[in-house]
Amino acid sequence: MNHTVLQVRMLGKFSLTYGDKQISCDNNRSRQIWNILAYLIYNRGKVVSSDDLMALMWNSEKSDNPPGALRTAMHRVRSLLESLMPEFGRKLLLYKSGGYMWDPEIEVFLDIEEFEKQIALLKSEEAADDIEAYIAALNLYEGDFLTMQSSDAWVVPVQAYYHNLYESAIEKAMPALQKTGRHTEAVIICRKALAIDQYSEPMYQHLMRFLLAMDKRQDVVTVYEDMSKLLLATFGVMPDQESRALYREALQTVNSRVISPEWMMEQLNESGEIKGALICDYDFFRMLYQAQARMIVRTGDAIHIALLSLKSRSTKEVSQKSIALAMDNLEAHMSQSLRKGDVITRCSASQFIIMLPQANYENSCMVCRRFISSFERKYPHSPIYVEFYVKSLLPATNS
Repeated sequence: MNHTVLQVRMLGKFSLTYGDKQISCDNNRSRQIWNILAYLIYNRGKVVSSDDLMALMWNSEKSDNPPGALRTAMHRVRSLLESLMPEFGRKLLLYKSGGYMWDPEIEVFLDIEEFEKQIALLKSEEAADDIEAYIAALNLYEGDFLTMQSSDAWVVPVQAYYHNLYESAIEKAMPALQKTGRHTEAVIICRKALAIDQYSEPMYQHLMRFLLAMDKRQDVVTVYEDMSKLLLATFGVMPDQESRALYREALQTVNSRVISPEWMMEQLNESGEIKGALICDYDFFRMLYQAQARMIVRTGDAIHIALLSLKSRSTKEVSQKSIALAMDNLEAHMSQSLRKGDVITRCSASQFIIMLPQANYENSCMVCRRFISSFERKYPHSPIYVEFYVKSLLPATNS
């Protein structure tokens, strides 16, 4: 074997590279063969018993002759390795004591080992502010451990272990990047982390903070709105207070020049043709609600709030896709059916809140029944129905 080092990547796409040749799990159909190879590499230096390998193989399939099937599978694993270099399979995979092992004497660059070494170095006090060390460690993390094998039982805890190390390293790197003003690099790190885990709200918050530091306010708004839609559609939850505070900060336009009354009115006026009810973000709805609650202390006006919930017509659970479609259809229908002064917002993956100004309880209920009936006539075969609850908006108090 020459001086070239075998490169093994298990963080993200599983691949082996030797010189100018590469094999990877996305260009080979045999998932089972790649699973065996990954397991042997992960346990390199140890003898993996034939029984353990057969258990690994027969989690999802059955065989009339497990030992024979294992021998066939190992032959295929060795053949796969020999596409990198002749006799690689025989040299890398050894048969010992009734089992198989990856030869520990062969020089290998294994990304998970290098990643752990870098993380261990960062635990020292000297490396606490060493940004280059953090970036070197984070650059090794191209994705979660064995992404394409993430459903395999043995992969799940290992994947969680490395992902936790990765998130911990990012959390420790953020203050150092902020302190030194390396905002662009921080944004790149955050976006990469979100590509790996798109549901991490703390990571969205880090990204928004660094974008604000770079005065990229529109980017912050886009990030928040994308996150809000994702969390609502997937988990039925709204972003937390910290996320909303960053969003509001991004919306504050800084303008050093004195503005004219004409410019002010032009900016405040709603553009385009005004039709139907106003649809807004939940955070703005909440502020509008609080403003109205203050106002009715003085005016005594009647304002009612309606909560609309989508329910399944049968005992079967409705798919998220069907709920999302019904929500879109209901929103479009309400915007056309309700008055221009009414306000609509989504408050969960299957619910809307409506503000109905200048309407008493009876009229508010009648309005809800009317547009729900017309909606159900328009979509008679929908698997959901709409339930509503009306309550008066209470005046703001000091308590």
